[in-house]
Amino acid sequence: MRGESKPASNCTDWSQYWYPGPARRFSAAEIDRAGKQPWPRMIDHMVLINVIVLLAVTVQGFGGLRSPILFAGLLLLTWLSLRLAQWLWQHPTRKALNLLSFGAGALFGLLSFAGVKIMGRDWMDLPMMLMGAWFFAAASGWWILVIFRVQQIEARLRELDDQQRHAAMQTQLLQAQIQPHFLFNSLAALDHWVSSGDARATPLLRSLTGYLRATLPLFNREQLTLGEELAAVREYLAVMQARVGERLRVEIEIEPGLEEQRLPPALLLTLVENAIEHGVMPKLGAACVRIEARRVDGMAELSVSDDGPGLAAAAAAQSASGAGHRGVGLANSRERLAQAFGAEASLNLGPRSDGDGCVALLRLPAGAPA
Repeated sequence: MRGESKPASNCTDWSQYWYPGPARRFSAAEIDRAGKQPWPRMIDHMVLINVIVLLAVTVQGFGGLRSPILFAGLLLLTWLSLRLAQWLWQHPTRKALNLLSFGAGALFGLLSFAGVKIMGRDWMDLPMMLMGAWFFAAASGWWILVIFRVQQIEARLRELDDQQRHAAMQTQLLQAQIQPHFLFNSLAALDHWVSSGDARATPLLRSLTGYLRATLPLFNREQLTLGEELAAVREYLAVMQARVGERLRVEIEIEPGLEEQRLPPALLLTLVENAIEHGVMPKLGAACVRIEARRVDGMAELSVSDDGPGLAAAAAAQSASGAGHRGVGLANSRERLAQAFGAEASLNLGPRSDGDGCVALLRLPAGAPA
């Protein structure tokens, strides 16, 4: 229809005829994030082989000193153009492309003028033609290289952004799978105690409110400190002590300085929850949950142990009931641990050294997640 403007992609950018190159400019952070690919050395080899073959065919038949001088000079210019192309690979900007192109044009003009003055027009006809071909080939190659390089970095940035969004969504999903189990059990107990007029309902409600107030904001964060996680764990243990009473005993020992250790949220909370559900709850009589954190060989080690019935008995009870939360919780924890620290971190479950109960051992690099 009349009056409608053409899409921006169909409009001609007339500046490309006198100032060619991509309009996209990358920040130093973007180059550092997505533009660290090394220069492909195969480009050097392929260009030099093709130039040698073309020069051998072009200068064949010219006697005297002109043939080897032309051959060596144009090889030198080719090597120089490749080094400049390597610099463009690291700085793919429109400004850099045009500075090199105008500089190469000026060099071509200067060499041609000097050659004509010194050697004469007849002697310089072939060298000027070859240098002109070199100039246009180099400028075209640089332009193609910069366009390709910009598109490569843009594609890598999009890929990294997609990976980051996917990891964030997956982390939220994994965290959402962790929270309901404990909340449903606590609410079920609260509902039962309220219905039966049990005096434990009020302390449980108070403890559960404190837990929710302390922990819900943490699940919106990608990472937190061990000290912050411990605050949530203590609130969780307060809820559990309101539910099971004094038979639950808790021991916490944290090496000084490790309170600032970074880790994904709810990681320690999941291990403590597993110890309670599969170690404390099935056990008759008093039970103990011990939480330790220490540095070992440059790694941070966090352990959660219980003196419950142990892995074999817990696995049998879990199989009989059809419950699989321990496996799901640990699998989710391992996946979030891998997202944060990669292969350096590990989470293992095994029997305690004295044979009673179970211990979950978490090893991760000291400091913040990568």
